[in-house]
Amino acid sequence: MTGDIAIAAPGSTKDGLGYIGVWAKDAAGCAALGSPTATDFAVITVSTFRNGPNALYGNFAKGLKDGKASFTMGGSAGQQTLTLEQSTPDALTVNGVAMVRCVP
Repeated sequence: MTGDIAIAAPGSTKDGLGYIGVWAKDAAGCAALGSPTATDFAVITVSTFRNGPNALYGNFAKGLKDGKASFTMGGSAGQQTLTLEQSTPDALTVNGVAMVRCVP
């Protein structure tokens, strides 16, 4: 593991920041992380969000409220909104897409 994957993989123990981590639609997606052909994943640190080759930037150090949070982020494609909903420590919905936590 390298780069943002290595930073995000341990997750966060800070209250409300359980969404910090590496996520994919399923275990096969977790296994493909790091590959240039990886799809259907999310890497979330306190300052970056990546679900493809380019990272988007924002302040993601805001705790969830009632298991939900919305963030504004920017990057080369302009500003976008990121909506997260976490139902359990290992289940996260990212902009309506259900994902599971990838564990190193």
